[in-house]
Amino acid sequence: MIKKVNLLLKVILGVLALLVVFVIVATFSVKGIVSEEYLVEKIEESINSEVEIGGVYLSLFSSPAKISLSDVSLTPKDGGDPNASVKIDQLELDVSFWQLFKKHIDVSKISIKKAEITSTYFEDGSSSLDQMFSSPEKEKRKKKKGSSSKDEGDDEDGFNVFDQEDFVASLGSLVIEDSVIDLTLEKTGLRVRGEDLYIELSSIKIDPNDLRATNTAKVTMSSLVTLHSVEGWHYGDLHLKGEASANIFNPETGNTEPNIEGRIDLGDNSWLNTHIPVITKAWEKLDVLEKVGIKVAELPKRATFGRSQAVAVHYHLGKITVRETLSILVGDWELAALKDSWLQTETDQHEMEVELVASERASGKFLDIIKAVDKLVPQELADRLIADIQGKIFRDDRLMVKVSSTGEFSDPKIRPVEGVPDIYEEAKDAGKDLLKEKAVDLLRGFLEK
Repeated sequence: MIKKVNLLLKVILGVLALLVVFVIVATFSVKGIVSEEYLVEKIEESINSEVEIGGVYLSLFSSPAKISLSDVSLTPKDGGDPNASVKIDQLELDVSFWQLFKKHIDVSKISIKKAEITSTYFEDGSSSLDQMFSSPEKEKRKKKKGSSSKDEGDDEDGFNVFDQEDFVASLGSLVIEDSVIDLTLEKTGLRVRGEDLYIELSSIKIDPNDLRATNTAKVTMSSLVTLHSVEGWHYGDLHLKGEASANIFNPETGNTEPNIEGRIDLGDNSWLNTHIPVITKAWEKLDVLEKVGIKVAELPKRATFGRSQAVAVHYHLGKITVRETLSILVGDWELAALKDSWLQTETDQHEMEVELVASERASGKFLDIIKAVDKLVPQELADRLIADIQGKIFRDDRLMVKVSSTGEFSDPKIRPVEGVPDIYEEAKDAGKDLLKEKAVDLLRGFLEK
């Protein structure tokens, strides 16, 4: 689930790219003080949305000059997702005063305050925001062909760096603050809501003529992310804060294609509901410990975060890869997703190597249970048996079970990586080995006489 939450990284940069399309249309339409009606008309000619603007204000005498739009609202045109929308309380652009007189706008900073963005990510990987910000002409062509998907040969919807070279070269930073993003993932029925969202793209260095060398930005973000199912289950709260570095565009096509490397800290109040499928199914695999006489307690309702209070991930083309071990604490157990575990957000496929590690206290109790075998068998046999079992299911005096998780993240297939020894079979094998040694010693002693 944590890895799915990191889909927010993709969503945030995707939303920013889509908002830039809107900003470009608005700014290049401002040739002086124009009416809200004129701006609405020009924007609706460029994107597939119904647009409302409460007010437009141009300040030429501030430094830098500013263009402000207030009470901006975008909703889908007929045929779009009725639940999708973009609302912005205030959108402010820092622009070059002298370039305005040349009928050219260099935007050095974009500030967005109190935005509310609602979208659905569909099973085919597209989103309702894609539809809203696509070209109306493209949507007409799709409807004529009877398909809502991208046609072969069509350009990507959204922002392309080669089409807006001057704009991108001048942009130095973009800030969204005090905002909300509400996302529904159609395939998994998960609703991800980011509240009190702050995100900043700074140190933007982009040269459209040399994207391989200059295509970077620094990302800083913080948010309270709540997780719910569409049926109403509360899956958890994540208090996120962190930084990332990003390559924003595909250097070949110029289309927006975030490639992100980041580390997101998790606040102390972060938690997960253990009814998440990957947790419940991993817990079921602990039944194998009954082979060594261990009965695992029932799964508690909540999980908190374990050995690392952060999520270190890489994101590209929908794939999220864990860079450092990510663990959660569930009762007396720690469930750790190991480095290089990954989740493909668009298909819900994943591969994870997971360690289930008991606490020191619980491990001590389990070891006491195993050692009780010395009351049933000779001491020499008991010592050998205990050493063998410890070598197979203990690490650094901690009881550990390894499992792998593959397939759909919402319905994972979990298998033990290493089998848990059967204490009764181990006792028989150890007894046979001891008997063989006794027989060899007896024979050796006979021959030496």
